[in-house]
Amino acid sequence: MLTHGEEMAIAELSQAPLTATLQRIDLAPKTASVSKVEPGSALLIKLTPGMTSEKAGQALKPYRSSKAALVIVSSSDYGQHAFDAGAKQPPRINPIFGDQAPEQKPAFVVVKPEQFEKLWAEPEGTSVTLEAELTPWKTSYTWNVVAKLEGTTLKEQIILLSAHLDHLGVQDGKTYYGADDDASGTAAVMELARVLAQQPQPKRAVVFALWGSEEIGLLGSSYFLRYPTFPLQSIVAYLEFEMIGRPDPKINPDQLWLTGWKRTNLGPALVKHGAKLVADPHPTEKFFTRSDNYAFAKEGIVAQTISSYGLHPDYHQPTDTVDKIDFQHMDAAIASMISPLTWLANTQFKPEWVEGKKP
Repeated sequence: MLTHGEEMAIAELSQAPLTATLQRIDLAPKTASVSKVEPGSALLIKLTPGMTSEKAGQALKPYRSSKAALVIVSSSDYGQHAFDAGAKQPPRINPIFGDQAPEQKPAFVVVKPEQFEKLWAEPEGTSVTLEAELTPWKTSYTWNVVAKLEGTTLKEQIILLSAHLDHLGVQDGKTYYGADDDASGTAAVMELARVLAQQPQPKRAVVFALWGSEEIGLLGSSYFLRYPTFPLQSIVAYLEFEMIGRPDPKINPDQLWLTGWKRTNLGPALVKHGAKLVADPHPTEKFFTRSDNYAFAKEGIVAQTISSYGLHPDYHQPTDTVDKIDFQHMDAAIASMISPLTWLANTQFKPEWVEGKKP
């Protein structure tokens, strides 16, 4: 008997209860294949030793979309960070947009190494049951705000600048204000829209987007990707502004950092044209995968996030209030991006992924 939050963390769930028969798959041999997955099985997957969490995610992707009922991995292979994050919250249930049919995906479970080895020792065909109480579906609404500055000679190419509108709302009678996360980014996008609109019309179009419901699973941006208002292949570069309201003590006070610095050539190109950007100084936090940019990056679009979050203790707390904002820093941060973004909107340069670094 394994319990969520203790010996295991259920990361994703679409139906419960469910019962499936155990099937072991070792990804180390080259003979492993998703084609061997038995429909409705409980897949116990042993990852290749030494895999990074990113490569582990890529290796698991086809199995997490397979006909299995359940996918189980060890926290020692998939990453302790994933286990810790999943154990602190309820399982994620994929939302249903509009009138689409519910997506039936295998439940995804990360278990502690000791329990994983015990499961691995069980014979194939062993019955595995997952029990959970699911609350009824409820309808809720979110909002995206999108504006466009038309281009001229390269008007079919789009630079997309975004932030997310939402925070955590009111919980247990406490208001979570989200002044830094992400009112600061929202203010940056609005100010950049105001300034760029006052300049001569750019060659490329610039789209300014404020996404809803980022905090509960990138829902606003995911909806846009499902129902875009322009061809997604026209996006040349995407920059998300996330938590720029305070300086990060790990970098110079006048600098910002860019997630996924080594993944593309966009950051260095912007620096050459005046951007005060450096690589994300918190690589273990996996910030590249934790904001709306990631939804676009998974579609192949060069999409990264600009921030100066220094891991302050007010993150996702009611204390993330406006009195904590360093407005001098924030003003300078936004101003520092005007010239490089003006260049990006008027150049023929197209940023590219570094080979092997596209998600």
